Amino acid sequence: MSHIDSFKHELVGYLGYLPVYHPLEEIEGDFACDPSQLLLGGGSGEHPALVIENPTSAVAFFLREEIKTEKNLKSWERFISPYLDKTPNQLLTFYEWDSQRHSTFLAMSRSEALPNPNEKEDFEMWLILGIGEFVFFSLPSLAKGIMDRLEAPYKHFKHMRYNNIMVVPPNMPVYANGGNAFFR
Repeated sequence: MSHIDSFKHELVGYLGYLPVYHPLEEIEGDFACDPSQLLLGGGSGEHPALVIENPTSAVAFFLREEIKTEKNLKSWERFISPYLDKTPNQLLTFYEWDSQRHSTFLAMSRSEALPNPNEKEDFEMWLILGIGEFVFFSLPSLAKGIMDRLEAPYKHFKHMRYNNIMVVPPNMPVYANGGNAFFR
């Protein structure tokens, strides 16, 4: 049993070989996170955890990139700027990841099996942009500080750029003790 299984959580998808979880309660122990965050891996008994500390900031980084090409979104800069005060690396906490784990993850991030593989050395930015896009479209409640201020945000998008998280179909059984995030 992995550490995550000791706590209520839901599965939101898979990024390559890593499950992506949303904790439904505060978690302490092998790693620390709470319901405002996401994590990859489940700690001891699974894969060492990687906590996305601030999904709202990940959305801000994603939208900053979109604003560069979609000038009609320029007015959104005032909503996202308060969430751009950290670097992508500061938004990620790696628990018990050694150099081999980082190397394996970097290799996976470049896999052509992913719809949008990492083409640069900076896998932290690649990961944050992908998480930000995912939260923006799939879990907007994790970024209410931004999402509540945007009027009809989805009408401006015609393409996905960073999507690499495979969502488990709604009726598919999962082992997460909070179930599948998209089954209601």
